[in-house]
Amino acid sequence: MSGKLEFGEEDRTQALLQVWDLCLALLSTKVSPVTFNSFLSDTRPLSYVGNVVTLGVANPFAREWLESRAANAIRSALEFHLNTSGLQVKIVVMPRETSVPGAASGRKDASDAKKVLQPKLPLDEGEEAGAAEAMAAKPSTTPPRVTSKSAGSRSASKGAVPTLPGLPLNERFTFETFVVGRSNRLAFAGAMNVAERPGAVYNPLFLYGGSGLGKTHLLHAIAHAIKRTNPKMRVAYVSGEYFAQHYINALKEHATDEFRRQYREIDVWLVDDIQFIAGKEHTKEEFFHTFNVLYQSGRQVVIASERSPRDLNTMDERLRSRFQSGLIADIGPPDLETRIAILEMCRQREGAEVSDEVLHYIGSAIQSNIRALEGALTRLLAYSSVMGVPPTVELAQNVLGEYLIDKPIPARGLTPEAIIQAVADQFGVDAAEIVGTNRNKDVSLARHVAMYLCRELLPEQRARHIGAAFGRRDHTTFLYACQRIITLQEIDPELRQTILRLRRSLGR
Repeated sequence: MSGKLEFGEEDRTQALLQVWDLCLALLSTKVSPVTFNSFLSDTRPLSYVGNVVTLGVANPFAREWLESRAANAIRSALEFHLNTSGLQVKIVVMPRETSVPGAASGRKDASDAKKVLQPKLPLDEGEEAGAAEAMAAKPSTTPPRVTSKSAGSRSASKGAVPTLPGLPLNERFTFETFVVGRSNRLAFAGAMNVAERPGAVYNPLFLYGGSGLGKTHLLHAIAHAIKRTNPKMRVAYVSGEYFAQHYINALKEHATDEFRRQYREIDVWLVDDIQFIAGKEHTKEEFFHTFNVLYQSGRQVVIASERSPRDLNTMDERLRSRFQSGLIADIGPPDLETRIAILEMCRQREGAEVSDEVLHYIGSAIQSNIRALEGALTRLLAYSSVMGVPPTVELAQNVLGEYLIDKPIPARGLTPEAIIQAVADQFGVDAAEIVGTNRNKDVSLARHVAMYLCRELLPEQRARHIGAAFGRRDHTTFLYACQRIITLQEIDPELRQTILRLRRSLGR
């Protein structure tokens, strides 16, 4: 199977409707969580005429955001699944009553999101003042914003409540749908405590980890939980990019007073991808003062970043020290058991008939990104439905090659002894030393890599059998070895590449 679908000229629009879910599954791994969850997931396919695909969005803000941040990714996904090239993608704002035959039902219309002072997009390169100047000549296509005049009149009205800024929340991202494993247990516990007692514990809470590991999910879960238990609390979820764009807008419109009112009367402030503002001096200064006002008045702040506070080198030292004053929790790549549990939850949510063998294949193949993991299963199910065939391991091998698969499925007959020998050859040590008691640094690393690979590549084998191959070492030793290698791969690109080469060689 080629992994692509072919359709006749007369069925172009119907073809677009059939493959759009496949495109979304692929795009979920190619764009940022904010772009996908807030804008792309609600986009609807409208028509495919000639070489032009027309997509519909709920408002001008979503259109400008996607045109400036996701246009190339959208076009590439469409060309792949429609088996063509040279497509043009047109994004239009749909009237409220627009209904697309065949489009997925049940998606929440993005137009239901609260109207707020939205940042104008796209943003040209350059710092705040220069960017604001460049944007002054652009026609406004975003929702109405507060100007300096209206801001003054609102400030003058006694007891006026400022508009709540922020991005829409994903209804699926709750604590109930978050799968807890060894790599995210502290982050989950911290987020739960914050949701139960905002402002009283772990303030600020700083979550960090690679892309697609669940940081955004936890931020949304905190917001949903607080809104359920404290509906009067003003909860705002923003990204670092949103905050920067919003601030530039306020500068351009001379509405910084209103901007500050909006943010400084928030009760719970959830900020995603804080690393985005690291190099923007004016934005960092404004963020610092906003953070201070909220923190000193006992309001809850939760920050998420791809890097730890100490690694945000271009961030002001004052901000880094503030971040470090609360709880810092990292989120690492999920282990095999957690990955399979995530897939099982997806299977249950979709009501799909997928065998455990298929889930094990996907969980073993995609190891470092939860979005890619879920997207792979979604894509497989979509192909299975469109092609009218069951979702088998063979089908998964054919259609999931587009994803960043870390390794192919292991060849039948792979044994712990074969893995130990391959690692010994790679590290230049004897296999007998790996299974022995030699505590040399290089031998110890090779031993831990071999244990890690056995656990990842041989999920169906009993721990006792694998342990016997390593001189009857116990389960605790294996857990320590696996956690060490997971951690080292995050900071040592050379080791990560070595393990990748070993996986590929063992999978042939």
